Amino acid sequence: MDTSKQMVQVNILQIFDDEWLVKAQSKSNNTSWSNAVVGTLDTSGQIYLSTLRLWFNEFPAKHSDKLRLRKRLECFQDEQHLGGVNELSWWVFMQREGIGATVVPTAKTPRPDFQLAHPADCFVEVSTLNLSDKDRSKQKEGTSVALDHTETIRRVIMKLTEEKLNQLKYAVNQQKPSVLVIFDYTEWSAFGTSFFKTLGEFLLGTEFGFKSLPPELSAIIYMERKVQVNGQIVLSRSRSTVYYNPLALQPLSLNSFPSLNQFWSQIASSEPSSSEWIYL
Repeated sequence: MDTSKQMVQVNILQIFDDEWLVKAQSKSNNTSWSNAVVGTLDTSGQIYLSTLRLWFNEFPAKHSDKLRLRKRLECFQDEQHLGGVNELSWWVFMQREGIGATVVPTAKTPRPDFQLAHPADCFVEVSTLNLSDKDRSKQKEGTSVALDHTETIRRVIMKLTEEKLNQLKYAVNQQKPSVLVIFDYTEWSAFGTSFFKTLGEFLLGTEFGFKSLPPELSAIIYMERKVQVNGQIVLSRSRSTVYYNPLALQPLSLNSFPSLNQFWSQIASSEPSSSEWIYL
């Protein structure tokens, strides 16, 4: 028997298998993300799961880290599942952009998720802009048009200062720029708002929000992601934006991510000219 082939088979991790599907179907009455998937397994739901299976199988992380990622992806809680999807989405996006992305192994102390090669040449931590309980209540009541941008921006700052500071410091200690990528799966655009512009005004406008953020932070990248009706995962090219911190200890080179909007000092910006959606 070819032992090398046997080893490969043993190391392949299954995700969203039959056992998981049975559990998901038993939870079909809740509001979990899995409810929509189970209800469309013959169409878009199957495409969504198949996409995540493919990405997960190709994701170049060590075995123990892939086990943790699988647990997040299969979790029925939206926040956990979407956090895992966002991490995979960023890695796939980097492949589409032709930027080398190395998964940083977990350690006893916090580290960023990825190290990127030229032209970005930085470390990246991926996070999620989650709806607060207050926002969720407004959405259910049909009053979500009044979602408060200031509250959202405050949560961004809290995530930076309280949750991700050690990851940011790790990059600076390696003498590299540190970037926080924040995925948004809310429905800002559905209300005619341009949240990415509001965030830019806050960070680089008269309030100059960057002055209140850690200098270890080189840039924030806001990514708007959605799942189309056919189950395909896409990113908004016109609203996904890079905000450069002019006070950073390790500045990120301008136009490190040329396919996205670019915001730097005094709200000077450069907008991509390609199509609206980036298909992953």
